Amino acid sequence: MIIKNPKIFLKNISNLSIFLNIITSALGILYLIMPPSPSILYDVFGVFMIFSWSLNLIMLSIIDKYLNKSSTMGKKINRHSYFFIISFIICLLMMVFGIILTNFILSGFIVILGSLMIISGFFLIVIYGIYYSLLIFTTLSKEGWNFD
Repeated sequence: MIIKNPKIFLKNISNLSIFLNIITSALGILYLIMPPSPSILYDVFGVFMIFSWSLNLIMLSIIDKYLNKSSTMGKKINRHSYFFIISFIICLLMMVFGIILTNFILSGFIVILGSLMIISGFFLIVIYGIYYSLLIFTTLSKEGWNFD
């Protein structure tokens, strides 16, 4: 992909990612509060969730191309990038195993544990997505980038 002005592009992507992650977290809280019944809100929530997670991963791949990993700020952002990837995978696994636990075991402590795994996995991805996007947004004007 050829980007004419990568600094402005990354600023816009990180800004959009912050917005989508905040909307996703608000819809996630609303999802927890609402009674379980068929609603269009669940579909809207799923679309926002997929878009925000996809945008976070796209931002990760673009950042890798323009990050100066030899500078202090570049090393910090690179560490956060790897931590974000690892935490994203762990949180997705938490959500999957939480869904398995809640669907196959119908009562008891395991169901509560499964529900907590789903909720915490989802919100950890969103919260760290907001943090990572803010980190990128605030450091674009500092050293650590190769926009040549």
